[in-house]
Order: sequence, then structure tokens, then C-alpha cells
Amino acid sequence: MKRTGHFFGCCVLAFAFAGAAAPAGAQTLDTPAVEIGAGLQFLHIPGETYPFGWNLDLSGPVGDHQVVRWVGEGGYARANPLPVETLSFYHFGAGIRLMPADRHRPAPFFQLLGGAAYSKNQATEVGLWGPMVQPGVGVSVPISRYLNIVGQGDYRMAIFDGQVDNEFRFSAGARFMLW
Repeated sequence: MKRTGHFFGCCVLAFAFAGAAAPAGAQTLDTPAVEIGAGLQFLHIPGETYPFGWNLDLSGPVGDHQVVRWVGEGGYARANPLPVETLSFYHFGAGIRLMPADRHRPAPFFQLLGGAAYSKNQATEVGLWGPMVQPGVGVSVPISRYLNIVGQGDYRMAIFDGQVDNEFRFSAGARFMLW
């Protein structure tokens, strides 16, 4: 009985060490050092839809973690509801992205950003800044070692002059990976 308990304890310890394995210095990582993304976006805010927009993002691993990445993102959306009126919406955020380390097959991701949003009506020249929080989910599909196609959906809560805007954004684009 004592021998069985000792054997079981050694097996548990061996599995624990195997699960905590890290790549050696000469081994290549599954996660790129830097990812640069660009895409088109469709933004819907209360009472208005911005059919055209773009976004850019940059991300990299947090320390030795391949699953947790820092991310910075910026974007622009535009709408012309009336011939004399143009509405513009900008956002800038930073946060974390959780994504599987293996980039050789389609990979889902979750990200959470915090930052600022700016809305402007060119007809009245009125612009407002406000804080924003933006959780989002998406999928990254590899095309080659250096290129992925990305689809993403986000919920954004932006606050302008004490009023909360519940916004939804859908984007599609490409992510370039620098190893």
C-alpha cells in the first residue's frame, strides 16, 4: 500500500512538471513576436450606423506568456446621414488579448480594451471625447506563416457628457505576423 501511494505521488509530480514545460532558448515559439492588423469596420451606435470605417491594431506577448498578449488599437468610422452632414467617430484603446499559442489552425480570441472615443459632427463642428470599454471576440484564420484573415465582433460602451452609448462593431481584415 505504501509503495502504491509513493508511485502515485511520483506520477502526479511527473505530470505537473510535464505540464509546466517551457521552450528552451533555441526552440521556436508558436506565437509571433509582433502582430500588426488592419481591417474594415462597420459600426452601429444608438440611432446611427457608420457603414464605412477602418481599424489598426498592434499586439505582442506579455512576458513569457504565449496566450496573453498586449494589444493597442485605433479606428475611424464615418457616416453621411444627410448630404450636408458628416459624422465621424474615432477610438483609441489598449488592453489584453487572450488567444491560443498555436497559430497553425483557426484560433478564436477574446480581447478587452479600455481607452477613449471621440465623436464629431462636421456640420456643427461639435466634438466630444469620452472614456470607453470594449470587450470583443473573433477568430484568426491562417493563410500562411505570416498572414491571417481575421473576423471580429465587439461591444463598446462609450460615455459622452454623462450619457452611455451602447455600440456594436464588426470588422474583417488581415493580421501580419512578425516572428
